[in-house]
Amino acid sequence: MQPTNIPRFRIQKQTGILTLIAYELRTKSKEQLEEQLVDLKKELADLKVQKVSKQFVPKIKTVRKDIARVLTVINAQQRASVRAFYEGKKYIPKELRAKKTRALRRALTKEQKSLKTERARKLAIAYPVKSFALKA
Repeated sequence: MQPTNIPRFRIQKQTGILTLIAYELRTKSKEQLEEQLVDLKKELADLKVQKVSKQFVPKIKTVRKDIARVLTVINAQQRASVRAFYEGKKYIPKELRAKKTRALRRALTKEQKSLKTERARKLAIAYPVKSFALKA
């Protein structure tokens, strides 16, 4: 059985370089992800120095992609926590609302559509719809 604290990687077929696995990043806490982000940024800075000194560095692309993966997971976790915070509240931020189309967002709700005026309600009570049954 493998220890859980060691990060697992996926090997790219063309270059043979190791890349992070996103679903394992999702299990980590925010602090662990930020630590990993700092490490990756340091590694990227080192690779940029190597690139300036005219060395061929194919790993620079995968490190950039790994940084993007970590940032994406951090952003997704933040959005999930904010969404959980606003769950059941009357107002939620625009970023968390359903996008839909402009016309659908401005349309009346079902409750608003079904409302009747006072006069229409009184008329409906005074003159109910008559139903007739025919003998066979």
